[in-house]
Amino acid sequence: MRYFLGVDVGWSKTHALIADEMGQCVGFGKSGGGNQQGVGYDGLEKVLRATVDDALKMSQVDKAQVTAAGFGVAGCDFPSDRKPHLEVISRLGFSCPVEVVNDGVNGLLAGATRGIGVNVSAGSSNNCRGRNRNGKEGRIVGNGIQFGEYGAEALRSWATRCKR
Repeated sequence: MRYFLGVDVGWSKTHALIADEMGQCVGFGKSGGGNQQGVGYDGLEKVLRATVDDALKMSQVDKAQVTAAGFGVAGCDFPSDRKPHLEVISRLGFSCPVEVVNDGVNGLLAGATRGIGVNVSAGSSNNCRGRNRNGKEGRIVGNGIQFGEYGAEALRSWATRCKR
């Protein structure tokens, strides 16, 4: 049996899911936010370890049995962010192929059967990703309240400042 790991890392929460080759969820883990812009790369590693370990434990799957792993990570916004994120992920000890993308890609791939379309995420911040049939991508990453974005974290921050 082959097993696949998918991890969604956001500002406020992280989820890990292990599925078998039939598409059945066999393990799930959850933890707090892991965006390195808020918790640093050490914090990202800590959150990933906790979340992935929980999913592995529930599934009773060993790391060596994982065929491939994909990580959609908030804060992995630009090509220069890829290498440090992969370095953190490599410390988890998987020997399978691993991919890391911005967490906005998760919704695009999950919601579009051919990976063509647009995904808008509005959680702790805002994120928009699109891909055309030629594979060309466009994106707008979360910039926060100073740019007129009012995701959940920005709204809380704004509300707190207004109360002062």
